[in-house]
Amino acid sequence: MTAASLPIPLRKGAATRNRILAEALRLFADKGVEGTSIRDIALAVGIVDAALYRHFRSKDEIASEVFLLHYGALAEAIAEIGEHKQSFRQTVRQLVDHFCTLFDEQPAVFAFILLQQHDHLAGIGDEANVVETLRQIMQRAHKSGDIIVGDANVAAAMALGTVIQPAVFKLYGRLDKPMKSYGGQLTEAVCRALGVP
Repeated sequence: MTAASLPIPLRKGAATRNRILAEALRLFADKGVEGTSIRDIALAVGIVDAALYRHFRSKDEIASEVFLLHYGALAEAIAEIGEHKQSFRQTVRQLVDHFCTLFDEQPAVFAFILLQQHDHLAGIGDEANVVETLRQIMQRAHKSGDIIVGDANVAAAMALGTVIQPAVFKLYGRLDKPMKSYGGQLTEAVCRALGVP
């Protein structure tokens, strides 16, 4: 292994900051932001409260950064799927699969985004906004004749609602299989709702 192929190590501060964000996500998803204290986060990371304040000014700043990090990544993934040259039905299938995989593999991320979006969406620009990114995909689909729903906001809301509500049921134990197992049904439901030929 050459020096050029070795991974660049994170500075100790960056590694601690990343651990803070990871543990905060886990705690926020489990107990909510209000139910989680700075002390809870510090204990989970294995540092004292004062050390945490070297990285973040407040619990709200941590919550905001956790949200922006994961919500922005989701918006980016949606935008990338929307750029693929494929049928709109295939795009819907990939979007549904992405949401289901996120839920199955990272339920804490999904739960946190779902439960905290209302507290953080006002500070999100269009480029990192899941709803805006999906709206743009729906607008292009309508212009190209792939869907009959003319209002892109309504189309985005219909698609999100069709996928998100079953995920909420899964969060509360009303669905027992992995979300991915419902992918085909959810894809068909979204396509029917949007009038995909």
